[in-house]
Amino acid sequence: MQSARILRCMDQPLGVNKTTYTVVDFLEWQRQGSLDLQPVYQRRAVWNPKVKSLLIDSLLRGFPLPLVFLHNRLDVTTSKTIRQVVDGQQRLRTILSYVDIDSLREVEEWDRFTVMRTHNRDYAGLAFNQLPEDVQGRILQTELSVNVLPSNVDDVTVLSIFQRMNSTGLKLNDQEIRNATYFGEFKDSSYALAYSQNQRWQKWGVFSRQEVAQMKEVELTADLMGFLLRGVTARSKATINALYRDYDEIYPQREEVEQAFTSTFDVLEGVYGEGGSRSNLRRFRSTAWFYSVFAVASGEYGKITSRELVGRLEQVEVALRSDALDEDIAKILRGATADRASRKARIDFLASIQKKD
Repeated sequence: MQSARILRCMDQPLGVNKTTYTVVDFLEWQRQGSLDLQPVYQRRAVWNPKVKSLLIDSLLRGFPLPLVFLHNRLDVTTSKTIRQVVDGQQRLRTILSYVDIDSLREVEEWDRFTVMRTHNRDYAGLAFNQLPEDVQGRILQTELSVNVLPSNVDDVTVLSIFQRMNSTGLKLNDQEIRNATYFGEFKDSSYALAYSQNQRWQKWGVFSRQEVAQMKEVELTADLMGFLLRGVTARSKATINALYRDYDEIYPQREEVEQAFTSTFDVLEGVYGEGGSRSNLRRFRSTAWFYSVFAVASGEYGKITSRELVGRLEQVEVALRSDALDEDIAKILRGATADRASRKARIDFLASIQKKD
């Protein structure tokens, strides 16, 4: 409450300096003792080696990193400017421990890591000093976007800013939690496959832009990969979590699954893409039906062409409109439940339809 009152009483907005510093700038400050990675309000670094590997891979690829917040403070006993890290401690510690672990004041065992093969095959297992010189130079000269709080900002205000940055108030969905939890083989593959079909998800009407922003297409991709790996299963949080967990470290089927996934989507282009069907096939663009259509298109139930699959879907639509189906099967075909029995019933029904003469 005190911080809220102080912030309400401020006559002027904070004069935040928006700038960039290179990795070597932070390294020099750390070596000089003028960088405070862990002010009293910061938690201890807890990143695991997979998260660290992914961050360094981002540096190697030249990907932008999230904003770092610093607070410049004057240490009157040493007449030095101390740069306190308000936000970005774990990122900076990861970078510094990779570039020069001896620059850290206290080195823990988990500070030692290298880039994983999952993230970068070219530089996997190499320490910083084993990288080509031009790559080392590129990392050291990487510019990080930084917001610097002025030195006259008091501790209460800094603490309030820190709390706000770390308390969004938004509840993460299941896929966002997986994204923050797993960093291994299965996650890398599922995201790569989902992104490779980005235009199709939206063009086919399976997901909206907002749903893509919520990683819904990544979740379905994992579900479809699960079919290729384990056959028909229920769609549940536990089932998808198990895929991420079981194939996090070792995923020997990766290449086979990726090839099958991509070739199946090429078949589906002839179903959902332009010219695929004279009818809209609207019913079959739902995630419940998409799983079933994918399963049949994959060839697991016999080789099938796009045209044949379109014909079967149109026959399902006609049957549902005619009320000629058994009431129980019609209920399943019209529904959106994702338990194993319902999924298998849809797939079996679609796979059993005979080609019209």
